[in-house]
Amino acid sequence: MTFVHGYEFDAMSRRPLYGDVTQRLVDICEAPDGGVVADVGCGSGLATELLLERSAHVGAIIGIDPSEHELAIARRRLSDPKVRFVRGRAQDVETLTGPVDVAVLSNVMHQIPAAERGSVIDGCHRLLAPGGRCALNTLFYEGAVLPETRPFYTHWLRATRDALREQGTDLVLVREKPVALQTLTPLQHEELFTQAGFCQTKSEEAVYTWTLQDWEALCAYSVFVEGATGINDLALGADALVRGLRATFERLELSGVPRRWLFTWGVK
Repeated sequence: MTFVHGYEFDAMSRRPLYGDVTQRLVDICEAPDGGVVADVGCGSGLATELLLERSAHVGAIIGIDPSEHELAIARRRLSDPKVRFVRGRAQDVETLTGPVDVAVLSNVMHQIPAAERGSVIDGCHRLLAPGGRCALNTLFYEGAVLPETRPFYTHWLRATRDALREQGTDLVLVREKPVALQTLTPLQHEELFTQAGFCQTKSEEAVYTWTLQDWEALCAYSVFVEGATGINDLALGADALVRGLRATFERLELSGVPRRWLFTWGVK
């Protein structure tokens, strides 16, 4: 997985769709008065900003992310004294800050190898004060793709490949499965929480419709480009994905593509 300057998640994070999804996660968190919230994998700070707006009663919010480029955007975005940002991986979360009351993982888990996801939830459990809550969401899991939308992905992949071949290259098909495609079921996500010691563990799935502009914003993110195409030239990969996307929307006469998002949470 590669985090590259100029190809941060920020473009996607500014889409209304992403704001709606993050808002639901913030609503689930139920941060207490004066509490401390850890935004694990905060990226450019959208969830951090929403947490601050919706939870003005909290005492502090700590944004954690491995990408210094994303953190630089987040710091420019938020200068509130309640907020501070720390560089680090979700896998090391318990070593990066003191006890917190809420741990949020906003579209983070699918960027972590499946074998390490349990340790992330374990770390969040140890990080939380008694009664604390951990909540996550993800768009890459078993069940995210609605059956009726599969032709969209098939056409998009084919059109992207055509665009790359016009440039004298191709998709890299023989490679390790991208981390985001190491998918788990909703029940397996709940089991990660239960095994870590959480109680009152729950999951819910919600359908959100992606417009052409939403997908184009995702195509500006290095991790998605790398995972979708397998090629190292991000500019070439992003351009081919967008060209393929536009051709697919036009050919299938689409106005949007629905996709499920998973939310899972538990209480310590």
